Amino acid sequence: MFSDLQCTVTENLELKRLTTLGVGGPCKYCVTPNRLADLSEVYTRCLTEQLPVLIVGNGSNLLPDDKGYDGVVIHAGKRLKTFKIVDNIVYAEAGVPLPKLAFSMAREGRSGFEFMAGIPGTVGGAIVMNAGCLGHDTAEVLQSVTFLDERGLIQTRSKESLGFSFRESMLQRIPGLILSASFYAPLAEHPEEVMAKTRRAADIRKQKFPIQVATAGSTFKSPPEGPHPGRLIEEVGLKGFQIGSAQISPVHANWIINLGGATSSDVKALMEVMQNTVARKLGIVMEPEVLMV
Repeated sequence: MFSDLQCTVTENLELKRLTTLGVGGPCKYCVTPNRLADLSEVYTRCLTEQLPVLIVGNGSNLLPDDKGYDGVVIHAGKRLKTFKIVDNIVYAEAGVPLPKLAFSMAREGRSGFEFMAGIPGTVGGAIVMNAGCLGHDTAEVLQSVTFLDERGLIQTRSKESLGFSFRESMLQRIPGLILSASFYAPLAEHPEEVMAKTRRAADIRKQKFPIQVATAGSTFKSPPEGPHPGRLIEEVGLKGFQIGSAQISPVHANWIINLGGATSSDVKALMEVMQNTVARKLGIVMEPEVLMV
């Protein structure tokens, strides 16, 4: 149904190949569009055929089921990586990696994107989750979002109309597909400081969190005012605890890592132990940050 488009179509592709955690069963179709026009057309056809749609960018923060996904996965993160600056606005497609955007803006002497150097995701995913790092989040610099709504119509809406809050946006709760976004990118008075902050954000991420491992990132939301889940999980003695091949990272207790061959069921069981143990011993209910598919 997509053979006439400039897309790569794979049937029964296992989602563990698309997620940073490395778990998830097969999807009915995986479609990788090469252009925004094709992305729009793929989505519209899925709506017409009443096929469920899952959008995957970098594949971080996702926990697909072992049974897979009986629908179409649109892999937007493999392409759609174009961005441009017009005056003080940067227009970026959904698949642009955040670290690339951060360092590109720093080289241009534009401020506000430094924190993104520490986030291993894409523009589309960052908007849906209002991703953040080091006390800053995506909504701070976001101006507007262009997306396909549940009818397949293109909409451009301001950030004020999309209900951004801590690690949340309305886009998590309404059907749609992010195409691109605009961000405020002012010239900095001291460009050298912008690059220094960008490098520092990338370095802090490497020092504080496990690297070169299969992980979805933060498992539970870490509110700015605390308490931070990593400390809570460590306090109840679960750091390094393992179910199957899924392990609570010995480096940072709010990260689950796949030691090799872990299943989604392993990860979900481990999350349940983390959540229940902290609730029972400390009386605090932790809210998952990973999105379960």
